[in-house]
Amino acid sequence: MAVEEQTQRAITQKKGKATPGRRTRKVKTDKVEPQGNAITRPLYMTVDYFSNVRSELNKVAWPSRHDTRRLTILCINVTIVSAIFLGILAVIWSEFMRIGLNPGMAWMLLAVIVAMVGGALFMIRRGSI
Repeated sequence: MAVEEQTQRAITQKKGKATPGRRTRKVKTDKVEPQGNAITRPLYMTVDYFSNVRSELNKVAWPSRHDTRRLTILCINVTIVSAIFLGILAVIWSEFMRIGLNPGMAWMLLAVIVAMVGGALFMIRRGSI
C-alpha cells in the first residue's frame, strides 16, 4: 500500500516551476545570409528556389497510370452528366417562361418536380418500390 502511495505521489508531484507556454518559447530560426552581391544574388535565389521545388516534387506520392486514367474518366463523365442535367433544367425553365408562368409559380412547380423525383429515388433506394 505504501509503495502505491509513493508512486502516486511521485506521479502527481509538482515541479516547482511553471511549464513554459508556446507563446513565451523562443523559436530558433536558421537564417542563412544571402550569398553573393546584388548582381549574383538573384541567380543564387532562383537556383535555390528551383532546388527546393524539385525536392518537394520528389516527396509527392504520384498516382499510378491506372488511377489517373480512372479518375480522368470519372471527371469527364461527371462533367457530361452535369451538363446534360443543367441543359434539361434550362430547357424546362425556358418552356415555363414561354408558356407564361410567372417566376414564382415556375419555382413552385420546379420544387414540386424535384421533390417528386427525390422522393421516388429515395423510395427506390430504400426498396419500397
